Amino acid sequence: MKAMPDIFAVNNLKKSYDGKDILNVPSFNVTGHTLLLGPSGCGKTTLMNIMAGLLPSSSGEITFEGTNYSTFTDTQLDDLRAKNFGFVFQRMHMIGHLNVMQNIALTQTKYDPDRIKQLMSDLGLSGKEEQKASDLSVGEMQRVAIARAVANNPKVIFADEPTSALDDKNTESVMDLIFTQAKKTNATVIAATHDSRIKKRFDNVLEMSS
Repeated sequence: MKAMPDIFAVNNLKKSYDGKDILNVPSFNVTGHTLLLGPSGCGKTTLMNIMAGLLPSSSGEITFEGTNYSTFTDTQLDDLRAKNFGFVFQRMHMIGHLNVMQNIALTQTKYDPDRIKQLMSDLGLSGKEEQKASDLSVGEMQRVAIARAVANNPKVIFADEPTSALDDKNTESVMDLIFTQAKKTNATVIAATHDSRIKKRFDNVLEMSS
């Protein structure tokens, strides 16, 4: 039986601005839920954005399930992201004038209202279908953001500072929601954070320094 390739493999990855390296990662592989942990300015979000195809590297190689996408075109990257990745951003990027259903549907390559309604039920948002995003509480927006991240059944959920500025109780709640949804679709969670409270949730922790 042929072994499955690692989810991600990163080799000699660099990112530079104005001739200065802001990220230099020799190599690491992602085989399970992975945390990029470090202080502000250490390059963790830059690394996650490169892995997610949102930012090009300056040099090096990165593969997803054995496919090297370091040199993909923008169109190829768009297709890769749409089919495989979901995102929970630090700033939730709700579109205020759209309702909850419409905000979640933005990530679906094929509109599936039943899937959205099931997610809303799972995340305690039933009855909010027609409510404008601008009228939601912060907690409700977080749940919509998580629903949007998993609406297309991604293989990988990227989360950037998902617990920033949250107290212990809400930190546990948000991480429970993310990992519960990841388990339902067998997705891998990759998070970038300075918050060491969530280390225990992850199979692998890459500690980064500035």
